[in-house]
Amino acid sequence: MKFKFLINRFMELGFLLFCLIVNSCSKSDYFFNKTSNKHTQENHIPQRIISLSPSATEILFAIGAQNQIAARSDFCDFPEKAKSIPSVGGFDGKTLSIEKILSFSPDFVYLTNGMHNYLIPFLQKHNIAYYISVADSVQTVLQEIAEIGKITDHQLQAQKLCNQIKQDLQKIAEQNKSKPKVTVYWEVWTPPYMSAGKNSFINEIITYAGGINIFSDIEQPYPVVNEEAILMRNPQIIIIPNSTVGGTTAVTSRKNWQNISAVKNNKIYSVDTNIISRPGPRISQAIELICHKEMYPSILRL
Repeated sequence: MKFKFLINRFMELGFLLFCLIVNSCSKSDYFFNKTSNKHTQENHIPQRIISLSPSATEILFAIGAQNQIAARSDFCDFPEKAKSIPSVGGFDGKTLSIEKILSFSPDFVYLTNGMHNYLIPFLQKHNIAYYISVADSVQTVLQEIAEIGKITDHQLQAQKLCNQIKQDLQKIAEQNKSKPKVTVYWEVWTPPYMSAGKNSFINEIITYAGGINIFSDIEQPYPVVNEEAILMRNPQIIIIPNSTVGGTTAVTSRKNWQNISAVKNNKIYSVDTNIISRPGPRISQAIELICHKEMYPSILRL
């Protein structure tokens, strides 16, 4: 059961953990831009979109393009209305049905880089336009929102959303200037201990919130780390997924962890990973969540 549980969490974070660059070629009546990773028909506004990742679905809803969604994946569960949209299956090749995708007669498929690349030849064969999400930072999320807004003919709504996110981030930066920094250990899962490295979306969220990721010196987005390194770096805050078996008690009961600052001062927090780990329109909400005064008393609360 625990193994299945970890696999499910891994799938939800798949769009963060797998970062492969797609080098597919396109047919002459399409254009493919490697910078933005989109492959779509020019001057065509899609009306039957299949969204295969939670962050993609959230973006479509946030810019007002929800009525253009024909189907989604099982993990697309926000906002609540998304659950009423038919599903084509899970998040990866083992649980997604190509036949099911085709049955919805899609004119556009919203993919996640690394997880859905295997679908590209199939989509090209059937002349179905697609967009490959590579959002792994605040900047690439804003870029993607703008591009999807243009593709779906919701440029104005997309621009408003981007402007609001930028304003929120500016507010955070201004109010956070004089706040003391605290060190943070972000536990993606265990065992083994996996955390967030420098080139991860979560690392950027921690930084915006005014924290210092104790593993920000590791280039790998989601490195496996050893227990000794965690103990030695002595984080002031520990953040775990809300799916962690045993919750915060599981952390406090670990052998040798009693001397960690976060454990001694009861600064261990469980957070909703669906908000934190999805690079989409809820960036500000993600930062607000970890900035809450009950979690980070020395860091900004929006």
